[in-house]
Amino acid sequence: MARIVNFMPAYAQAPAALTLLRRDVDAAVAKAASEGARVVLPAGEDALCKAFEDAGVTVARADASFGYVYGNDTAAQRLFLGEKPIPSAVTGSCEDALVGGEAWLAGDGAQTKLVWLNDAADPVELPARTTAAELAKAAGVEGAKAVYLGYPQGDVLPVDATEVTLACDLVRVLGPEDCVAKALDRICQEYRHETCGHCVFGHEGSFQMAAVMHDVCTKHGQPGDVELLQDLAPMMEGQSLCEVGRTMAKTVRQALALFGDEVAAHYTRKACPAGDCDAYKTYHILVSRCTGCGDCLEACEDAAIMGNPGFVHVVDQRKCTQCGRCLEACKEGAVVMAGNKKPKTPPKPIPVRRKK
Repeated sequence: MARIVNFMPAYAQAPAALTLLRRDVDAAVAKAASEGARVVLPAGEDALCKAFEDAGVTVARADASFGYVYGNDTAAQRLFLGEKPIPSAVTGSCEDALVGGEAWLAGDGAQTKLVWLNDAADPVELPARTTAAELAKAAGVEGAKAVYLGYPQGDVLPVDATEVTLACDLVRVLGPEDCVAKALDRICQEYRHETCGHCVFGHEGSFQMAAVMHDVCTKHGQPGDVELLQDLAPMMEGQSLCEVGRTMAKTVRQALALFGDEVAAHYTRKACPAGDCDAYKTYHILVSRCTGCGDCLEACEDAAIMGNPGFVHVVDQRKCTQCGRCLEACKEGAVVMAGNKKPKTPPKPIPVRRKK
């Protein structure tokens, strides 16, 4: 059985396999040559590609603008036929064995895993078997409420999960001020970018999930959105052609099982419980900083700011569209954006406080 070694990062900011490869390129090349393995590398990594090719190792130079699909053996195999990496089935149906570059380099029984935590620039090396609480601690997040294990795992775990085996390169820990809906929206947009469009459930299902979560986070959510996603997820998980669509569905299902009420609150209460979603934040003008100059009033195209020269200006929340122009226009730092905790401001303009 031939072996294909995948060095393509699932996330551009978390290239675990490439990081390990660069530590000892010569040893990796010799290993691939001795095993008769073929390798998949980013097309832009010319030096790495040439090192393998010079040793007689077959290299598929792949498009690095996406990454999930290269973890599918049918997609990876197509690269070596000069075709687009479009999956035709769930991994495991090919004669050629596909293995991740990090696992291949580390060998069987590896006790540690390179992980990027919360979009950090540099990785940390963590025990391959750990707990959600330890991941939160490593990320420096206090009062964490959930842990997301990135693709290909796609698990959303409560912080009290005690059995976690790391098989992904990116982990996000959500703290008390992080909105699950916003995090899930980001995850859905990432999956949407990665789907190939080859099957109805993977392509249309990912579109529907991404659209609903974006609407929820931008004040366009509709009653029943959570229920809609909860109905769609099991069908998509069972019917998607490859693991990309199935894993996305699992992620959404797990997130809503744990935090469905928090997500639904965006359209039932018209509020973001965590105070994290920008669309649900409000703009305010601080009495202590406003000089009554009128810059914010002139910048507002919605007539949502009340005030006169020498008076503290006030935002009319009924008219405000959260465009942010007032924030950009204020040179005094008097305009602020607030989540759940709102500053105290007068209901109508009052004279500016004279500085002593």
